[in-house]
Amino acid sequence: MRTLIIILLLVLVLAGAVYVNGQAANWHYVASGQPAELLYAAAFDGFQDEWETYNERRVAEITDGVLRLSNSQSNNGSYSVTKTRFADFDLTVEVRAVAGPADNGYGVIFRVQDRQNYYTFMVSSDGYYQVQRVVNGDLKELSAWIESPLVNAGLEAVNRLRVIARGNQFEFYLNGERAQVCIPNNPDAQSMYMMETCIDGQMLDVLTDNSIAQGQVGMVIQTFEESGVSAEFDNLVIFGA
Repeated sequence: MRTLIIILLLVLVLAGAVYVNGQAANWHYVASGQPAELLYAAAFDGFQDEWETYNERRVAEITDGVLRLSNSQSNNGSYSVTKTRFADFDLTVEVRAVAGPADNGYGVIFRVQDRQNYYTFMVSSDGYYQVQRVVNGDLKELSAWIESPLVNAGLEAVNRLRVIARGNQFEFYLNGERAQVCIPNNPDAQSMYMMETCIDGQMLDVLTDNSIAQGQVGMVIQTFEESGVSAEFDNLVIFGA
């Protein structure tokens, strides 16, 4: 009887250890701080071990003092993220497209859980900006592509992107000016922007969405019908928010 009890206890201990091990695999350090407290900065004159890099048909490399992303596939996206995770943050980065068509997308990817769950804030070389979300692999434009004079258009044009994330609220800025988002009145509807009008929705200063609470941050590019997009990112600074 005593032997049976000891065996049962060992089984319970082993099961508990397996459970804790499984939970530990999902634990991640999340950087946090007070508003205006510096959490992270990268001028990309190093940092090789802090960022995801690869060299295939899609390229992510730190070279010549910038993070450079290139994609030779059409209708395709690629990104590079930091190892550090953030919940609330105030992020600013300088971005520019250096090759490819003007019909492109490039900018910030944030609260990245994995390749199936994240947000993006992108601009294009033909003068548009957009916010989207991917949850469990399902992509949704939270705010449609909006043409705006706030975007410095053209290849080699530098844009200064800023994202502020506080809980389930997000603010977006372009070159020091707030970029409003087009939010549909029906939360299940698709964001639509045409003729300088948010169709069946409102232009808002703040996006509210509680799908993803924290995750990695990084840089992203997007190709459409034409491939060959290449963009560079520099002077990334992240403060507490």
